[in-house]
Amino acid sequence: MGHRKLGKILHMGKNRVKRVMKKYGITARRKRRKYTYPGKAKSTVPNLLRNPEKIREQFAQQTGISTDQAILPGLEEVMFSDIFEIKLADQTRIRGCFALWKQTRHILVMAFESHMRAELVVNTINLINDAIPLAIFHSDQGSQFGAAVTQAALLEKGFLRSMSRAGTPTDNGYAERFVGQFKLSVAERRRYETLGVFLQAAEDWINFYNEIRPHEGLNDLSPDQYAQAHGLPIAGEIRLTTAPNRISVQANAALAAKSVPY
Repeated sequence: MGHRKLGKILHMGKNRVKRVMKKYGITARRKRRKYTYPGKAKSTVPNLLRNPEKIREQFAQQTGISTDQAILPGLEEVMFSDIFEIKLADQTRIRGCFALWKQTRHILVMAFESHMRAELVVNTINLINDAIPLAIFHSDQGSQFGAAVTQAALLEKGFLRSMSRAGTPTDNGYAERFVGQFKLSVAERRRYETLGVFLQAAEDWINFYNEIRPHEGLNDLSPDQYAQAHGLPIAGEIRLTTAPNRISVQANAALAAKSVPY
């Protein structure tokens, strides 16, 4: 984290923070280049965020319901998702998936598994709080997001599918940026000898991200602060738990003030 964001959190001038960092040799850590995972979905859908005129068409095709009287999601009612991988000290690979709500930048859900199958995405979708209304679920064209079980899970939740154009990571920029931030701040920050130690660090940082970390796109407010300022639900505290005898980690934010719709 650089001197600008630290200044916001500490309520100090950015130049003062910069001087202190320079004095003690403190520098912001740089992001590494993101690894691209192979596997393209056989079933793809248009990018509704770039083609909003297709939202009505996609709704009718996905639900079979006439759109004449339907209330369709807007371009702020979007969940971005992606899959990423981290390694523990013993080289155990852990894969994560999450859902990020565009309007407030909240991380609503995060799930971890030892595999990268579609079930990881399905677990993430199933954990999304039912208080979330009809929304657009946007991802890249990874095979996990185009799998039949993923399509079924999204249909059951009532979410419209949207996918980035092939080979265009900027179409999923919100998710891409979060992955970079998470890896820089948690996964690559230190060696994790056990899954439990990593999960505790991940849990602490995600709650910090939702509650305190300022976002330039939110006028330098955290997701919680922005939500409170605009009468929107806050995400609530996230807890990461593991299932016995296997790596299965799931966390969802129990939305506060459920009577207030997004």
